[in-house]
Amino acid sequence: MVTHRIGISWQLTDLHGWGVFGLNLANQLILNGPVPPLLLSEAYINSITPELKQRLDPYFKEQAELLAQIDAANRQATLNEVIVLHSLGNSFIHSPISEKVRGHTNIGFVFFESMQMDAYAMDRARNYDKIIAGSSWNRNAIREMGFENADFVSQGIDLDRFQPRPKAGTFKDLFTVFSGGKLELRKGQDIVVAAFKVFHERHPDSILLSNWHNPWADTSLNMGFSPHFDAKPEIDANGLIDFKAWVANAGLPPSAHMDVGIVPNSHVPAIMNEADVALFANRCEGGTNLVAMETMASGIPCILSANTGHLDIIEDGNCYPLTRQPHSPTDVDPTGLWGESDVEEIVECLEKAYSDREDAKRRAEKGVQSMTRLSWKNQTEKLVSSISEYMN
Repeated sequence: MVTHRIGISWQLTDLHGWGVFGLNLANQLILNGPVPPLLLSEAYINSITPELKQRLDPYFKEQAELLAQIDAANRQATLNEVIVLHSLGNSFIHSPISEKVRGHTNIGFVFFESMQMDAYAMDRARNYDKIIAGSSWNRNAIREMGFENADFVSQGIDLDRFQPRPKAGTFKDLFTVFSGGKLELRKGQDIVVAAFKVFHERHPDSILLSNWHNPWADTSLNMGFSPHFDAKPEIDANGLIDFKAWVANAGLPPSAHMDVGIVPNSHVPAIMNEADVALFANRCEGGTNLVAMETMASGIPCILSANTGHLDIIEDGNCYPLTRQPHSPTDVDPTGLWGESDVEEIVECLEKAYSDREDAKRRAEKGVQSMTRLSWKNQTEKLVSSISEYMN
């Protein structure tokens, strides 16, 4: 069947990873084809250029009208000339819109962190003609489960937005360590704080700059399982995490930390460009970690945990890899496949970045080089190529 549209099931937004993925995917399909997108969830855009807004507005209007028709019909709709990309998570769980809309071909795009897959999970996987994973780690696991029609396509980077730029000098002579990603145990911010605390005691001229907003704040509560400190965060009546209290609970002085709060993707470069080094001690990434990719593309030397999805972006000399990654079952990760970065090794890497700025610069330059091939244009082309067998 001829394909006239590629449907995107998940919400487009500039405030979290899935949304940034969808926003850039839609934009690239409009600009470069081979067919335009069909948006299937209401967008939430905090900050957008007039050009992009003008480009997307007709698709936002179409989306509202289409969903109104589907809701009025009160039954699942089959879009006969559309390939629908469905967002999947742990156990191949899909979003509610996937119950309402199917295409002539249905592709699952998955990021998962748990390998606990029962028979029901595999049944859900078989509802898709193909599954594309956001990391080779996920793809290999899917194939080992017996689902052979699986591919790997990483997310992309807006290389116009994320590129090396001069510092504005916000933190003057302070050695600035950037940490990004929504606060939760999987992202390893407790490891970051534990390591930075040691480093800051040695180097009071340092500060931890974080971008940890979590739009699903309840998922941060598993920080209570941290092996480093009693780290269960406090969440206020507005669903916002009290980062100051959480870091203070770890024993880090308030003057040694600044969290930037809720910021759209377009404002992130101005923040991370103030950093001397970035630290990603993530225990697990079902994808390749978009924030880490954007940071590397910005010319910031990065310390990366060498586990799961991070392995797809770690190359010789393009970062400081954290290679001590013991695995053992925990309450949060019963299968024991997550990594656990070593605090001492992190401190060693921070010391290297602090004392040898030329080496840090070389690693940053190699990081930029390795990210240049991962533009959203290139990655969208790879995604289209992966589903091209279903296009005609």
